[in-house]
Amino acid sequence: MIIEIAKKEITDAFKNKLFLIIVIMLLTLCVVSIVLGSLQVRVAVDAYNASIDFLKSLGKTDLPAMPNLNPMSASKGFVNYIGMVGALLAIVLGNTAISKERKNGTLRLILSRGVFRDTFLNGKLVGNLLLLAGITLAAAVMTLLALTIIAGVILTLDEGLRLGLFFLMSFLYLVFFMILSMGITILSAKGSRALLITVIIWLVLAFVLPQIGDTMDMDNQLPGGFFVQMGMNRDQETQVLQQFKFYETLRDGLEELSPTKHYERISFALLNIKPGFETNTAWEVLGLKWINLLGLIVPSSVLWLLAYVVFLRRENIDGSK
Repeated sequence: MIIEIAKKEITDAFKNKLFLIIVIMLLTLCVVSIVLGSLQVRVAVDAYNASIDFLKSLGKTDLPAMPNLNPMSASKGFVNYIGMVGALLAIVLGNTAISKERKNGTLRLILSRGVFRDTFLNGKLVGNLLLLAGITLAAAVMTLLALTIIAGVILTLDEGLRLGLFFLMSFLYLVFFMILSMGITILSAKGSRALLITVIIWLVLAFVLPQIGDTMDMDNQLPGGFFVQMGMNRDQETQVLQQFKFYETLRDGLEELSPTKHYERISFALLNIKPGFETNTAWEVLGLKWINLLGLIVPSSVLWLLAYVVFLRRENIDGSK
């Protein structure tokens, strides 16, 4: 029965115009971002090859090594698009999963035909997880094709693993907002009200909290970095921050509340966009960023458990008076 409900969920999603519009928008933005990123890598490779040919024509034998072009940085724009458009897509999916059954009056009808509440909810979850997984997989395939065909770059095994883990983090990020939206829709009597509340929470988690954290960050107080401009090394920076321990703990605590910040931190480390992780393997990066991984998994698990309990125990299941 779970499989049948999941199949219906997927079929209904492809009949939902709003879902299709957001999916097309997200994939289009991803294609543009990935193609532009791949072209930048291609230009850098061609420039290196041209300089090598020129040096060889001069009879030089001491040739410079290939610079670190970091082809995975082609996915940098994808992080921003998932944070905005992807999260909205997941919110729409989670809201529609429950509100459409209430609106059509089919929720109580389905549950009265021998379908248990947990089976119904699990089917909804599986269907939407498959939809989000399919969208993430499509973006991953497009990235690999763009890097291979346009940039002319073949990723190493570790780079491929880093890219795969990055798309897994993207999937977990989408799952959080899908479950958040589904849970609030279960709690609320009206789907439109639930959607509005979820969007407000998304704005706070994705924009307000990270913005407050960035504003409070001492290193952001001067262009190019406060500590760099002041000529301080890492030890001196640590000593200064120790003087503001409470302030730093408060700032970091606000950022830890944001799944968007967790997603950004672990993604930038995996994609080598954030300096300091170039020599680590993919699994080592995941180990170093375990707190951000938990920041994506634990909130989703807790929210799903709460939604599950409320859905199983609520008497007024369809929100009717």
